[in-house]
Amino acid sequence: MSDEHFTHVFGGWKEAKARRWTNPDGSVGGIVAVDAVLPEETYVPESSVVWPNASIGQGASIGNRASIGYGASIGYGASIGNRASIGDGASIGDRASIGDGASIGNRA
Repeated sequence: MSDEHFTHVFGGWKEAKARRWTNPDGSVGGIVAVDAVLPEETYVPESSVVWPNASIGQGASIGNRASIGYGASIGYGASIGNRASIGDGASIGDRASIGDGASIGNRA
C-alpha cells in the first residue's frame, strides 16, 4: 500500500485522508481511506473506492468500480461484484456474495 496520503472527497461529500492502494501483485489499486481496515493481501481494483471506517475481511473480493461505504463491514471471504455499492454502515456477512451492479442500502 502507498504511504502517500492525500485528502479525498468520498461520494462528493465525505472528506477524509486517503491513499492509493498497492495490490499484492504490485499494481495500482483503488482509493482507500487511511482509517479503513483491510488485509494487505486484498486486491482493490484501481476503479474501486473504500470509504472511511470501512472494514474488509480476510479473503474478501472487491469488483471493479465497487464502492464500500462509510463504516461498512465486509465479512471473511465475501465477494462484492463489479459496480456494486455497499451503503454506509452496511454489514455483509462471511462468505456472502453481492452480484454485479447490486446496491445494499445504508445501515442494511
